[in-house]
Amino acid sequence: MLSLLPYKTKIALLTLIPLIIAIAIISIITIKQTSKLTEKQADSFESELLASKKAELKNYMELAYTAIKGIYENPHLKKEQAQREIYKILKNMEFGKDGYFFVYDYNGVNIAHPRKPTLEGKNLFNFTDDNGKLLIQELIKKAKQGGGYTRYLWDKPSAGKSVEKLSYSIGLDKWQWMLGTGLYLDDIESGVANIKSKAQLTSNRTVLFAAIIGIVATLLTALIGFLINLSESKLATQKMRDLTNKTVNFQEDERKRVSRELHDGINQLLVSVSYKLDTINTKLPSTNDIKIPHTILDTVHKNISDASNILNSTMQEVRRISRDLRPSLLDDLGLNAALESLTNDFSERTGIDVLFSNNCKTKRLPQNIEIAFYRIVQEALTNIEKHALSAKQVTLKIEKARKRVTLSISNDGVGFDKSTLDQTNPDRGLGLRNMRDRTELLEGHMDVNSSPEKGTTVTVSIPL
Repeated sequence: MLSLLPYKTKIALLTLIPLIIAIAIISIITIKQTSKLTEKQADSFESELLASKKAELKNYMELAYTAIKGIYENPHLKKEQAQREIYKILKNMEFGKDGYFFVYDYNGVNIAHPRKPTLEGKNLFNFTDDNGKLLIQELIKKAKQGGGYTRYLWDKPSAGKSVEKLSYSIGLDKWQWMLGTGLYLDDIESGVANIKSKAQLTSNRTVLFAAIIGIVATLLTALIGFLINLSESKLATQKMRDLTNKTVNFQEDERKRVSRELHDGINQLLVSVSYKLDTINTKLPSTNDIKIPHTILDTVHKNISDASNILNSTMQEVRRISRDLRPSLLDDLGLNAALESLTNDFSERTGIDVLFSNNCKTKRLPQNIEIAFYRIVQEALTNIEKHALSAKQVTLKIEKARKRVTLSISNDGVGFDKSTLDQTNPDRGLGLRNMRDRTELLEGHMDVNSSPEKGTTVTVSIPL
């Protein structure tokens, strides 16, 4: 699968994949470290707050015992009277929003409960909380052991639901009573939840920042890769264009050389042969001067005349080929004169009128543009002669505007459907492709509009 990918894509993947993997690994490690740190912070927070709660409960219990100690340890008071006075004191002793004291005997019978007086007198020895814990038995057990802490679920009046509670209980062994008080731990839970929530938020932000950094880094890498590819592509395109220019210039130079050889070499030899034939023809004796049969002499004159005519046609063809290869007018007088000669020859040969206009004929264009325009017009006229049936007029315009020069050539003959150019014969449309290649070589734009009913218009625009 990877072998099918372009080389540039492989390079991009080789750059991006390790980057993405590295960012993902860093994000995962960060999340795990944050989670571990959060757990430690939460445990530390819970332990510290729980220790603080325990110390607070012990202080409250010491205050309560101090408040009842004089009555509980007074040997002169009767037991029932002392218990009633302590009952009244404990019923009215509260702290905080939900703090109070409660009393059970060692059999589990509730003696005093300021917040739930309906429980007084009931045996709750086997009472369990929402988790199934025998909390009264646990409280009594810790009281008998000299005092201790018990965690359980209990209704919180201000919250209207069961929450975790920590109680501290001591024993009043002389009466077989258990005295207890408690603090709700929902603030610890909310604190721990808040720490975890903040940690989760921090973790989410870390992941988000990592994702943003990853996306930005990926985009920057992709952008840099794109710019490098674009630069390399432009450089390759420019090198290809330069190479093609050199090839075209070489071809034009070779055309010029062959054209010059045809005109100055072969054509001059043919002219010499023509003069020789004319000389021979004029110096042949008449039938009255020598005894040669009249028919033979006439045949010789006729053959010389025919040879002279063929030779003249050959010279005309050589001149035409030489002009088509590289018209001397293009080098000597410029594009305007060369196109006028080309269109005049075309009109004489085909009988099709050519309307030629040029708004920049007073100043010559760059040589490469003149050569390109001449070859494009030459190709277009050849196509019109071959394919534009019933054409009666050709319009050729050259217009210079600002920093561009535009060539348009149109005819009123039978056009064609551009979509069918390459469907049946690969050689069809070759002329148009050559014209387009010459245009693109100069970083120009070529547009062809044609239809079977409206003829054909070719427009070429090249920057100066």
